[in-house]
Amino acid sequence: MRCCRYMKFAHAAESLRDCFFKVSGPLEFNDPFECRGRYVNFDGVLHQYIHDNFERLRFEAILRTRSTTPEQQDRFTEQYFFKLYFDAATKTFDGSWAKTVNDTVRMLCLVKEHGLTSKSDVLFWSHYADAGKGVRIIFDLKSKPKGGVYYMKDVEYLDKIPVFDCRKMEYWMQGDEFKNYLERLAHVKGKAWEYENEIRMIIPRRIPEQMKRAPFTHLCPREKDGVTHYFVRIDYDAIRRIDFGPHVDLKQAVRLIEDLKHEKGTGHIAFWQAMLDPGSYSYIYQKVA
Repeated sequence: MRCCRYMKFAHAAESLRDCFFKVSGPLEFNDPFECRGRYVNFDGVLHQYIHDNFERLRFEAILRTRSTTPEQQDRFTEQYFFKLYFDAATKTFDGSWAKTVNDTVRMLCLVKEHGLTSKSDVLFWSHYADAGKGVRIIFDLKSKPKGGVYYMKDVEYLDKIPVFDCRKMEYWMQGDEFKNYLERLAHVKGKAWEYENEIRMIIPRRIPEQMKRAPFTHLCPREKDGVTHYFVRIDYDAIRRIDFGPHVDLKQAVRLIEDLKHEKGTGHIAFWQAMLDPGSYSYIYQKVA
């Protein structure tokens, strides 16, 4: 499976020195709708919660209100704790699932090969490669791995935010249930982003020691300015080609090529330069090494 990543030149040069590429959480992305869903049937779930925990809630209500009659206590329990739980659940489901995903996994976002067209790459070079002063790295990841400590999946582009039925969900999900829900949230975006033709590699932030040697899953934390960033290793043999943007300084490009030629296992990598097509709003590519 061939896919690519557009990067600023300095970031690409740094990543290519040791083949560690930065992975991010959804709170770092440029789409404010990342990991958002719409949730229905709250009322039934919340009333069931109150029913199942009524005695505890009633006792807490007594302590809070010091009401003198059971009727007052029951009424307060039903009204106050329903609101309390509803507010907490609404905040969790509607607003902070992105934070939950952000705390749980990191994502490597790539563009699939058939997204490398003259129409779409004009936007990619401008949006993600420093207005044409950056680099495009093309990978061949062989297959789409699933399971283990990471998996890859195409992003699905929808007109409407996905709906989740709260009656079919546990408030605190664990195990496969949480993984399936997280996977759904992490791979859905609005229709406006469809031109990106994106595929995402999902990697847990905490990887068991015995699994850190798995292909493409060596997650490495690094501190910078007091903030922890995460990187994943992708070996040189998975890199097929490096394209320089149309506005990359030639001296910079030559220096990067020479540096990479001294690294073991990089002899197969081809280097190309994107150039403005004189007759259309697109790029043409010329091999440089």
